Amino acid sequence: MDDDHDHDHDHDHGHEHDHSLIVDRLPAGSWRVDPEGSEVLFRARTLRVVPVHGLFRDFSGELEVAEDGAASGTLLIQTGSLDTRIARRDRTLRGPQYLDAQRHPTATFTLARIEPSGREHLNVTGTLQLAGHSVPLSLEAYAIAHGDHLHLEAQTPIDQTAAGLGWAKPGLVGNTVRAEVALTLTRA
Repeated sequence: MDDDHDHDHDHDHGHEHDHSLIVDRLPAGSWRVDPEGSEVLFRARTLRVVPVHGLFRDFSGELEVAEDGAASGTLLIQTGSLDTRIARRDRTLRGPQYLDAQRHPTATFTLARIEPSGREHLNVTGTLQLAGHSVPLSLEAYAIAHGDHLHLEAQTPIDQTAAGLGWAKPGLVGNTVRAEVALTLTRA
């Protein structure tokens, strides 16, 4: 991730305040994802060279942080909201060979823990329930506090074969998909 946290949405919300990088623990309290200032997406390659990007348009999430820094939370992603800007591809990816949105309308990331890394990011672990599969994830998250908002950015590669998803098609769809989130949270 770039140090300047470059992304396509505005999280300033017109407030005058400092932005503070969080490296030890998140601020205590109840937080809710603001979908207007957030993105959930994936990046992959077809034919090993053609990039495919997809945004999930419908998602929600909550985060609880205790005074001691212990955290729990979920991110709920509506799989039928996937948008790659190509309708035919969207129908295929939402279909039974991939996300199977009809049988599995929601993908859920459940946070297990957030810990300091000793560097500029936090270590996040959790489980992604996706298309009937449970995928353990470990990722580096960058957290910024600004006023009454919390901004989290993270990305992680997902090995489709190791996860049991069976989406990789030799020569057509690569084995690795990169999941990315840029979440703005507000006090609940």
